[in-house]
Amino acid sequence: MAGKDNRLFLAFPAEALAPELTRLQRRLALPGRCVPPEQLHLTLHFLGQCNPKQQASLLHQLDKLPLPGFALVLDQLGCFSRAGVVWLGPSAPPPALMALAEAVELKCRALGLDKPHKAYRPHVTLFRHSNTDELPTIRPFHYQPTALCLYRSTLTEQGPVYHCLQRWPLAEVKGSEARGENSHRKR
Repeated sequence: MAGKDNRLFLAFPAEALAPELTRLQRRLALPGRCVPPEQLHLTLHFLGQCNPKQQASLLHQLDKLPLPGFALVLDQLGCFSRAGVVWLGPSAPPPALMALAEAVELKCRALGLDKPHKAYRPHVTLFRHSNTDELPTIRPFHYQPTALCLYRSTLTEQGPVYHCLQRWPLAEVKGSEARGENSHRKR
């Protein structure tokens, strides 16, 4: 099940957006390495090294966790300078996504998995080994994930390679949430 190198993370695969994001990568033409289309995903939670017992417990917890559907608008480019990562994310993350991130973090803490070193910021990594302070304004991308995956990250000379170990479908999105509108607006 899990060997010595069992770096895991939870994310929403972005295969439906891959063609558009690949065009964006080409248009930006930033230095560094583009994340390949089949590796694009919206990160939910990085778990780090997991032993087999932690992984089994996590799978059990996730099987019981309600997984709401949501839509979001990816409208903001950013850079994690220390990590050398250029990313695309929402300026207004949907409440369902943020609540899910909080629930997963609590489950992970209960299993003894490390807490992330920073507050959750949903994003799709576009470039690695890239640092820039100047990023253009972009047209928004509408994204509605259909599944949550548990990935294993294997480090190679060409960069990390991700393998989906388990996939859970998300609930169907209804109404204004399907358009990426936040339901917490004042009426």
